[in-house]
Amino acid sequence: MDVYQLLEIAVALSNRLDTHWTLFITVHLALIGGIIYVDRPLHKPEKIVAILVYSGFAVINYLMMINQVHLLNSIYQDIVTFQNDACCKESKTLEHIGVMSGHSAFKNTVWSIVAIHIGMYVLVVISILNDKSRKDTNVQTDEETVKQNTDGSGSNQGNA
Repeated sequence: MDVYQLLEIAVALSNRLDTHWTLFITVHLALIGGIIYVDRPLHKPEKIVAILVYSGFAVINYLMMINQVHLLNSIYQDIVTFQNDACCKESKTLEHIGVMSGHSAFKNTVWSIVAIHIGMYVLVVISILNDKSRKDTNVQTDEETVKQNTDGSGSNQGNA
C-alpha cells in the first residue's frame, strides 16, 4: 500500500468518526431536550427502559468510535513511515502527521472519547432519574381539568 492509499483511508475513517460524533450529539440534544421540555415525567418502568436503551446506544457508539480511532492511529503510524521516502520528503501533510504523532495527539483522541462518553452518560442517567413534572401555577393539568368539570366548579357552570 502506498502513502496516498493510506491517506485516502485515513480521510474516509475521519469522515466516519465525524458521522459518529454527529449522531452522538444529535441523540443527546434530543434526549436532554425531551427531558427538559416534555412536562410528563417518566414512570419508573419507563426510566428503566430509557436507561437500558440509552446504555445500549452509548456502549455501541463508544466501541465503534474507539475501534475506528485505533485503526486511524495505526494508519497514521504507517503513514509516518513514508515521511523519509523520496516521494514524500517535501510533503507538508506527512510532516504535519509526523508532528502530531510525535506529540501523541492521536492517542489523546481516545481519552477525549472516553471522557465525553462517561460525562454524557452520567448527565443523561441523572437527568432521567431526576425527571419530574414542572408545575406552572398558570397551567392546569388534565387531571385538574377533569376534576374541575366533574365537581361542577368549571368556569362555564355559572354562566348558564
